[in-house]
Amino acid sequence: MKRIAVIFEGRLHEQKGVFNAVLNRVAHLRDIAPFAIDVHMIEGYDRGLNRWLHGTPRINDRPTLVTIDGIDIQVHWYCHSLVDTIRHKVFHRPAKVYRQWLSRLADKMIGYDLLSAHDRIAGTAAAMASQRYGMPHYITWHGASIYTDPPRDPVYKSTTIELLEHATCNFFVSHGLERFARDTLTDHMTSEVLYNGASAAFHRMDETTRRNLRRQHGIGDDVRVVGFVGRMEAVKNVAILDEIFDEISRIYDQPLRFIALGDGSLRGQVEMLMHERGISCLMPGNVTRDEMPQWMNCIDVLVLPSRLEGFGMVAIEALQCGAHVVGSDAQGLPEVIGSENAFALDDDLVESLSRRAVEMLRGGVVQTVPPEMNWATTARRELEIYQAAI
Repeated sequence: MKRIAVIFEGRLHEQKGVFNAVLNRVAHLRDIAPFAIDVHMIEGYDRGLNRWLHGTPRINDRPTLVTIDGIDIQVHWYCHSLVDTIRHKVFHRPAKVYRQWLSRLADKMIGYDLLSAHDRIAGTAAAMASQRYGMPHYITWHGASIYTDPPRDPVYKSTTIELLEHATCNFFVSHGLERFARDTLTDHMTSEVLYNGASAAFHRMDETTRRNLRRQHGIGDDVRVVGFVGRMEAVKNVAILDEIFDEISRIYDQPLRFIALGDGSLRGQVEMLMHERGISCLMPGNVTRDEMPQWMNCIDVLVLPSRLEGFGMVAIEALQCGAHVVGSDAQGLPEVIGSENAFALDDDLVESLSRRAVEMLRGGVVQTVPPEMNWATTARRELEIYQAAI
């Protein structure tokens, strides 16, 4: 039987975003693939001075094998080197110790017929193994490894370009992300778009359940809910959430409640701005992957003013839960929510998003999940590509 290794970087204590996307893709591919699929996860951690410098938590429990949603994951732990931190931050040189560790990980891939990696770090290990042992390797790019890291860091940029140009094929989660990579990094690559989907856990719950969920958070039956879900970072443009919520309040004449889910370096600033405007906003921070569908079923309209968005997983999750979504026209987001619901990142963004959100609250907008954005479709296409290669 042919064997495939799926490699990705993740965090066991933060099972969201790319972590969930990889597991969903593996689950659907495994259901139809006539070959064995092993999953390898890279998780880095800090200790000593590195942990103090980066402000990262202590990780004492480091299991090497975990099972999540019926999928066995082999976890490869790497302790970040202070030497690499100095090389990168001070001398702008590529990591040396980490690459040596990735090289040893690559040697563990011998015997596989094909490698499927996700983003830059896993892609580096896959490229090393492919070069040594001759198996094809594919890299799926989800967002930040394309639109955030390379533009701000020349080391990441050169590494990413090399990976893009030498992969058997690059899979992008949206056409917008693919265009961004070709325009800003390299056009000398083989690529295809394979959309993400959403877990079946995200669905429209019955009205009694939805009403009870809202009541648990003090939201009355006659109140409409506008929300944001994502990292509280500059890339998500969260510093204008207070302006958006304030403008929606100004032009919508019915009871409203606001929710902002997520955590990050700008959370305190967002809370302060909400308080200064007198906006009552529920901000519970990070929630678990099991709790997220419940929160999505509390939201009527999700606003995503992101500066950069490779796909917008939370958008498709919200749509599957029956919410409407309005956002910026960043990269792949218009493909998910419709170009008529995605607005330019200019001085009119707050007004444009707010007015469209109010139209949605008043029932004037029809919005559904694009049919091509589901895991079954992606798994079938991925299988076709892999079968042709092995």
